[in-house]
Amino acid sequence: MPISPYLSDLRGRVGHALLLLPAVTAVIRRDDRFLLCRQAHAREWGLLGGGIEPLEKPEDAVLREVREEIGVAATIHGIVGAYGGEDLLVSYPNGDRVGYTTIAYSCSIPVDAELQFTDGALIETGWFTTTEIARLPRDRWVDRIIGDAGRPGGVLAADQMSVVEKAVCYVIAEDRLLVFTHDDTDILATGVQVPAGTVRDDESAAQAAERELFEETGLRGAVTRSLGTEFYDLAPLRDEVALRHFFRLEVVDPEVSAVWQAGEADPATGDSPISWTCRWIPLAQAHVLAGGLGARLGAALR
Repeated sequence: MPISPYLSDLRGRVGHALLLLPAVTAVIRRDDRFLLCRQAHAREWGLLGGGIEPLEKPEDAVLREVREEIGVAATIHGIVGAYGGEDLLVSYPNGDRVGYTTIAYSCSIPVDAELQFTDGALIETGWFTTTEIARLPRDRWVDRIIGDAGRPGGVLAADQMSVVEKAVCYVIAEDRLLVFTHDDTDILATGVQVPAGTVRDDESAAQAAERELFEETGLRGAVTRSLGTEFYDLAPLRDEVALRHFFRLEVVDPEVSAVWQAGEADPATGDSPISWTCRWIPLAQAHVLAGGLGARLGAALR
């Protein structure tokens, strides 16, 4: 949401100096998972929320923030607690400094709700268990609030297992999905895959998806929708957990009958050159995707 006229007027008077602001936080829970979000200017995950407007009731503010940020009507079930202090001291990219005092509300949203980033503040959302949250880069205050909401008096313990962020691409055209299989490796070892790869430090997950699509298939495509995130434990292959960001992408004028070879002449791992064969398979056969790569395919089709 753009800065409110009230806050804009304050900033005009004090510049970037520290402001103490009242706020609200939505703790949205579904079974054992909590809804977290990530803003365009931040790497860390956090909870939905924002400032209270002049003369606005806090409960009205939290409902407004949820509606503005993800386009969904929420239901309030109670107050989790009130929070402040150094953990809620925020420095924004433009230099503004804010110390928030926030009231956290326990909320729910409809199970079939389609989340939409209506005000442009967010770029991603995901549902996570407390164990998964402990593996995420997250705002400092998340643990206190989730700890109180999930198990009174508890705090989240840091999970030391290595987490690597991945982007996964679903390119769909004419009821077919773009996939590939490795040419020189037994299909029992690698399976049927979709374009995917590691998110670099200097790019967003969506940018990584578009890059990986081109590098692995030679096709240029654009992300049309974020489909959410899933954790995938890579053990026993590797002692790490992948946080997968799933996206639907589109390419211009795809030739869905095409079969072509791609590969890497000099893989980053230092191994021998590898090649794979790209093709389009009917969506009805997409259940063959390997290693949890089909986890968000249903969301891509809705």
